[in-house]
Amino acid sequence: MRAACLYRSQWQSVPVAYETFSGSFDFTAARSGSSTLRTGLQLQQDKAGDGGLEWLQAGLTVAIGQQISAEHRLGAGFGLSVVQRRVETGNLTFQNQWGGDSFDPSLPSKESFPAASGISPSVSTGLCWQYSADASRNSASIGAGLSHINRPDIGFEAGGNRLPARADVYFHGVLQTSDMDDAVLFGAWQQMASAREILIGAGYRRILTTGTANHTAVQLALAGRIKDALIPSIQVDRNNWTLGISYDFNISSFNNATRGRGGMEIALVWNRIPVPMLNNTRTCPVF
Repeated sequence: MRAACLYRSQWQSVPVAYETFSGSFDFTAARSGSSTLRTGLQLQQDKAGDGGLEWLQAGLTVAIGQQISAEHRLGAGFGLSVVQRRVETGNLTFQNQWGGDSFDPSLPSKESFPAASGISPSVSTGLCWQYSADASRNSASIGAGLSHINRPDIGFEAGGNRLPARADVYFHGVLQTSDMDDAVLFGAWQQMASAREILIGAGYRRILTTGTANHTAVQLALAGRIKDALIPSIQVDRNNWTLGISYDFNISSFNNATRGRGGMEIALVWNRIPVPMLNNTRTCPVF
């Protein structure tokens, strides 16, 4: 059972600041032999600009996992969600509201809005491969996904704006270098029409404490989003909880407006992993 939430505040130094919130919850709904069925909920919202241009997405996910060996596992996932684009037209101002000497918001804007929101279903799918070594903390995960397969129409009028499909690939690997130290490598690629994102990063993780209900680890990492940002981050693991904080230092051409200030991101994840009961145990009376 897993729950996660994320908050991101980006470009607060310019008039087009973005705020993003996302949350998810998923759990193992059924298990049969080496196969599992997981289901969950996902929610994402962001808002930007004077008009409060908002993106809202909420939906259901289903994933099937298959253990193919002691250390390897395959998975396939599917998602169905509702996406909405909305704008608060009452907060917008226009040239026609200039009274000659000053701006007067009570003057008519002479602008016509057939609708202030667009809503549509969206379909997604993905595949992943996971490796986890038996005798060490070595692990790897590679996945690929495709979102908005049906190209949902989220324009403010019919046929106004169909989203292109978005393809993505990710990789995450851990190499145990000593009893208490790990090296971490990760990367991601996304493509949506002509928009592309490539991210590559590496980090170091130190195990501070071990034992039943006493696991603590700290991870430091540095990532780069190609032609866009440098991203240092810190992650703290404590038993079932993981807290991560990162900051984007902008290095793109938009740096003229941001002066290097990108965005802070905070993520919190909670995992509940049941401990299986042993069948060969006996109760020992206390005298």
